[in-house]
Amino acid sequence: MCQQDLSRGSIKWPERYKQLISYEGLERHRHITPTDIDGMIDYNGNAFLYFECKHGGKYNEEGLDYGQKRALENIINSHIKANKISMVIVFIHYCAANEIIMAKEQSVVEIYWQGRWSKTDPFWNVLDAINWFENYCKNKEISI
Repeated sequence: MCQQDLSRGSIKWPERYKQLISYEGLERHRHITPTDIDGMIDYNGNAFLYFECKHGGKYNEEGLDYGQKRALENIINSHIKANKISMVIVFIHYCAANEIIMAKEQSVVEIYWQGRWSKTDPFWNVLDAINWFENYCKNKEISI
């Protein structure tokens, strides 16, 4: 579903939201360039969730691009080395460019969890994935 939501977590400055950021000219050694992460939840430094959103048509054809996928893997793997629970949630949408994507309702297609990528149940939405992650943390007595 795609709609306007004025609750906590909603877009506060819609006129700025559409403003593009160009990383042109920031190519570094090995031809790397900055990548973006669409969302993150930091549970007081004890656990971390990262979100990547793709249009369904683009994701189904290409998946995550190599550099972005590696960057997300490296972030999660560094958390694992620091004994922190973390996960990447990749979700898709089919909203028009002029619509707000309501993340909580979108379909999760893939997660990066405990050092490996896994496809998910096609009926799992972002809120389901967050609830699963938080319940896992609670069961492991991780303060979130």
